[in-house]
Amino acid sequence: MREFLHDIINDPREYLVMSLIVIALFTFWGALCVSGFVSLRASTRPRRFWFALAPLVFGLIGVLAQIPFSMERDSFRLSFDLGWLFLVPLLLGGAGVVFFWRARHEPVAQQRTQCN
Repeated sequence: MREFLHDIINDPREYLVMSLIVIALFTFWGALCVSGFVSLRASTRPRRFWFALAPLVFGLIGVLAQIPFSMERDSFRLSFDLGWLFLVPLLLGGAGVVFFWRARHEPVAQQRTQCN
């Protein structure tokens, strides 16, 4: 592992493309998580829906996509699927849509209880 990190530090151009792709993927993941969290905390119904839509759609695409990530160097081997990362924004977006739906039907339920 130490030799692998040493190679990255000594010759960053060799790993530049891979590093930029991973940084962009994690930045996109972070933005989806923030958008999903904002959808849970939004004060109005339309905001809840629009902030939940992107994490829901892109989270589903990310979970269904296979995003393999592997690195090999001598005896060091790192391999995993980054698609599972998108489960967090998918759940946050789904919760935002559920809260939007409940807020949409809540006034109707309150009117029914007030009439009785």
